[in-house]
Amino acid sequence: MRKNLLLITVWLSALFAGNAYAQTEVTFETLGLPVDSFWNGSDGSGGFTAGKAYFYNSYNSQYGSWTGFAYSSKSDSVTPGFTNMYSSANGKGAMNSATYAVAYISSFGGPTAISLKAEARGKTVAGFYINNNTYAYQSMLNGDSYSKKFTSHDSDWFMLRTYGYFNGNITDSVDFYLADFRFADSTKAYIVKSWQWLDLTSLGNVDSITFKLSSSDVGQWGMNTPAYFCMDNFKTMDGVGIAETGQDYQIRLFPNPVQDRLHLDLDALHDVQIRLYDISGRLLGTYDSADLQNGLDVSNLQNGLYYISVLADGVLISKKFIKN
Repeated sequence: MRKNLLLITVWLSALFAGNAYAQTEVTFETLGLPVDSFWNGSDGSGGFTAGKAYFYNSYNSQYGSWTGFAYSSKSDSVTPGFTNMYSSANGKGAMNSATYAVAYISSFGGPTAISLKAEARGKTVAGFYINNNTYAYQSMLNGDSYSKKFTSHDSDWFMLRTYGYFNGNITDSVDFYLADFRFADSTKAYIVKSWQWLDLTSLGNVDSITFKLSSSDVGQWGMNTPAYFCMDNFKTMDGVGIAETGQDYQIRLFPNPVQDRLHLDLDALHDVQIRLYDISGRLLGTYDSADLQNGLDVSNLQNGLYYISVLADGVLISKKFIKN
């Protein structure tokens, strides 16, 4: 089942503090890239390892072109066009860092994919920060000789779909809109120009992930919108699995939708860690088993979609509920 993310903000960041599990965060700073430069695979290595993940790259020496993942410390957020393919839309990485990854998806090259390594393999990917790159951003904002300017009149959109894989089979997919002009209220239209957290825990246990971009702007040869996005702070959850469906751990929220008190049936689990998030990933509360005796008071929450994350016995369970 696809998880359609229709907002700039994204799913909860279900990351518990403490020693319940190990995490590895790839910031790309450790790759040692000089200021205002980039790596695009011209050394023919086929990719690079950072943290507990391998980022694939395919470089064509005949044409000097590449697909897959590069990494960059470029900071030009203004210049439009193909020559500025290595800069993020705001000219920096997440948390104002200098270095970040740039992904380019093309049918003429190798896969845009990440393979997990060591303890991260077969576990949950927490997610990463995502942003447009300047080439794509400026193209959607103003149009160019190849791509159209995005407008509410045309209900334009630009979307990344992330697929999880385990043993060659797709586990699930998550959608994130890098631009969305489909709102009835045109003032809500947006093109992402800041780093947003993309939660991937709903993919479950994976050994690799792949990416696909699509757009409302399509021509004779396929998508016209430049097929780029930027990534930073890619985070794996190396010591914990995830049970989203509750097949192994029967976690039940009721009533759902809820007005006043939300009750959790934890199937006799003990020593659990519980966190409540809104749709933007903002932490609203932290609880333990003792706090659940009379249910969680959600009467003061605004109407909308929320998430409960439960960590128990080394397994992370994510559940959503609606406040009415």
